[in-house]
Amino acid sequence: MNMKPMILMLALAASSSAFAAESGFYLGGGFGQSKYSGGLVGQIEEAYAASNTYTLTSAELLDDSDDAWKLMAGYRFGNGFGLEASWADLGQVASLYHTLRASPLYPLPDYLMDGRYEAQAYGISAFYEWEFSPKVSAMLRAGAFNASLDYSEESLSTYSYEFANDSGGTVPGFGLGLNWRITQALDLRLDYDRYQGVGKRFGLQADTNGRFDIGMYSLNLAFRFGK
Repeated sequence: MNMKPMILMLALAASSSAFAAESGFYLGGGFGQSKYSGGLVGQIEEAYAASNTYTLTSAELLDDSDDAWKLMAGYRFGNGFGLEASWADLGQVASLYHTLRASPLYPLPDYLMDGRYEAQAYGISAFYEWEFSPKVSAMLRAGAFNASLDYSEESLSTYSYEFANDSGGTVPGFGLGLNWRITQALDLRLDYDRYQGVGKRFGLQADTNGRFDIGMYSLNLAFRFGK
């Protein structure tokens, strides 16, 4: 029996296991693109359908993506598991409420509403990292985040109106990552992060502004300390 292939496989497995067993801190950050989803137009239509004062003729999400960036700090325990704290600026998107009309009982002119939404999130995730080779690994993350949504709107027609509101709360988040160890101290990481239910469901009350599920792709550098 030829033992060379088996010996080679065992050596590669030992090398990969040694890499996976390394513990230590890391810091990093990067840039990418965010995308907002979650049926905002449906939320707006549902809110105004119950109104006896206003009629919504149409609405649309004009811009559902933007530049985004994040910072992160984490610790590997050495057995594949770890913890990571992160902060992300998820960019800004815009909506337009087309020709929002007052009912005949309130003879105001027709008008258009421009809405702006800007989100941020910070929190902590637990992760598990699979090592494919001494240089390449994949990471699965899940955690809880404090996510805030800053909302503002103003009239684009003769009817003057402005409103702004900030909301925040704890939301679940998860992420996937592909990590390439460039050097002993530097990693290049491609991440996808998703934050669920950011903001409050749109309504006709002053503290509602639209609820989004927000995804973010980013390319990051992470610096290892220690090994």
